[in-house]
Amino acid sequence: MSRRYHNKIPPFKPDPEHWTKKSYSWKAKVAYETEDEAWEFLNQNPRLKEMNYRPYVCHVCGLIHIGHIHKH
Repeated sequence: MSRRYHNKIPPFKPDPEHWTKKSYSWKAKVAYETEDEAWEFLNQNPRLKEMNYRPYVCHVCGLIHIGHIHKH
């Protein structure tokens, strides 16, 4: 019997910088090659800009994702 993780909680805690939680599973965030592509998406979705979503460079994959600006 093979063990597979079909939309289940993975056996590790994914880095939230690269992964997003989808009810019971984790999904990789959409990656953009350039920051201009990410800003173009944000300009098409002004509601996300109002929610303080910004492009950032992911330390896991090295590409650009869109997410919240967290204040530490």
